[in-house]
Amino acid sequence: MLAALVVMSAACAATDAALLADASVEPSVISPNADGVEDLTWIRYRLTAPARVSIYLTDAAGRRYIVRENVERPARPVPYEMLFNGIAEGRVLPDGEYTWTVEAVAEDGRRASRSGTLRVQDGERVAPKLLEFTTSTTTFTPNRDAIEDHVYINVVTNKTGRLRVYVTGPDGFRYDVPRQEGVRQILDEDELPPGRYFYDYDGGINLGADPPPDGEYVIVAELEDRVGQRDVLTRPLTIRDSGRPMAEIVIQPNGNGIEWSGVGRTPELTLKVGDTLYFTMTVRNVGNTPIRTAGPFDPNDCYTMHTNRYTKGYPEEPGVWRVGINYETNTGEDHPWRWAVGTLEDLDVVEHNGVKLYYLAPGKQVVVRGCIVLDRIPPRNPFRIWGALIQEQVEIAPINSYVTPILVTLVEP
Repeated sequence: MLAALVVMSAACAATDAALLADASVEPSVISPNADGVEDLTWIRYRLTAPARVSIYLTDAAGRRYIVRENVERPARPVPYEMLFNGIAEGRVLPDGEYTWTVEAVAEDGRRASRSGTLRVQDGERVAPKLLEFTTSTTTFTPNRDAIEDHVYINVVTNKTGRLRVYVTGPDGFRYDVPRQEGVRQILDEDELPPGRYFYDYDGGINLGADPPPDGEYVIVAELEDRVGQRDVLTRPLTIRDSGRPMAEIVIQPNGNGIEWSGVGRTPELTLKVGDTLYFTMTVRNVGNTPIRTAGPFDPNDCYTMHTNRYTKGYPEEPGVWRVGINYETNTGEDHPWRWAVGTLEDLDVVEHNGVKLYYLAPGKQVVVRGCIVLDRIPPRNPFRIWGALIQEQVEIAPINSYVTPILVTLVEP
């Protein structure tokens, strides 16, 4: 009789013994603490017909811990196997005796189960925990206009483990967020000690990638310790006005990118000191997102050789697009003479924190005009003057750089 009871404890009778067979958990004692000794056990079972399988453990008080639930499995002659690390529902099971159960429900409604005992001892007691998880904004516009182009993320952990921060969208795609360490960005694969960590999410746009499309997303922070326990926190994120900004100088009817006043077929020009050089340029937004620009907007407010955008009250702004003119032997600011991409009538106005911002819509084309009074002969004479389309503190694309250079000779009046 005693032998029969032991057999029933190891594998209880099933409703349909033919459906589920060879169920076992070996070894029957584990110590899930990542010391490399008895950290894992094998769960095995065999099905003779397609079924939905659930695996769970029950403690002495009757509490159930789910390991697998209603997982569809086809029939096959060899057993199914899985390594169990003592973790159920994200945490190591408390030390103690458990009853393991494998249940199968066939497509025709037949049911079968097998059960036995598993003892957990010396398990890892400190669970991973994210002590802090903050984001700088819940609305993100990855388009390089320097307005809400980054999401700054701070995470504080309580123990050593693998820390991952990523963004998921409606399509389930995962965008990993690099950890910021000084000026370096690192995608972590190794364990990190407990502490505070900083992440910078720009949608990948600073690496030249297309950012995720507009929509509702979730920022996820996940800490996993050596045993496999995890702590996960999430924050909502809305992405709008997403896109990689792109603009180009359009070729003029004369075949050049810029029309200079007084320049004919030969790209050379002789002017008197004090004469004014005028230019006309056309710029098109060829991207799928608005581009931000800033003044000066008045084409008739000419620069001189002694002035620049700063003297007119328009300092360089990160992410802003401007038309710029430069010349040989310029030892001051790069492209010192700059203008907005379009007039106030051409641009869309957006209020941000009480400040007016100006944008050129996707697909829109504008004419930019300006003038420079050449009131001083530079060290090199004749000298070259050229134009460019600049995204300040980002880049001057080769296609928009050193556009239509001309050779200017200045003579005394």
